[in-house]
Amino acid sequence: MTQRHPDDRRAWAPRPRLTWALLVGGALVIVAARAAAAELNGPAQVVDGNRIAIGGNVVRLFGIDAPDEDQMCERRGAAWRCGQDAGWALAERLERHWVLCEIRTDAPADASEPVPAVCYLEGRQIDVNAWMVVQGWALADPGAAVYAAEQQTAERAGRGLWAGKFDPPWEWRKRSR
Repeated sequence: MTQRHPDDRRAWAPRPRLTWALLVGGALVIVAARAAAAELNGPAQVVDGNRIAIGGNVVRLFGIDAPDEDQMCERRGAAWRCGQDAGWALAERLERHWVLCEIRTDAPADASEPVPAVCYLEGRQIDVNAWMVVQGWALADPGAAVYAAEQQTAERAGRGLWAGKFDPPWEWRKRSR
């Protein structure tokens, strides 16, 4: 067995396994930090049927579009404040619950809008965004390609907005602004 001289640089090279472990460990720390930064949790305050605030941070419920607060619909031949009811339904559902929202960093961001998020109750057992659609208080956002099955369920059951006549929120906004 030959001994290496201290000036031999190979003697001081890091071991491959140790280097690999440090790289993987560092990557996991970075991923965990990003994941932690991409979540909000706590009691929520409802802004409207599309947005909630947690600890002063407002998020927009990703993949859905609920009527605006002042949008009117028709039910049983009479005008109906469907936008207000959508916000109230969300507030009632979230009341006294701890909400967890995962920020969608992969969704297109609009600087004029709050960040998009998928929000949950009871850990991750209840998808609040899906609940809004399946209860008929929001429509599946056609640009997001999620919650279409939930929308069909609400429509077939005549829930929420589907209990009357309404304009999709995005069309109503175009005409109202």
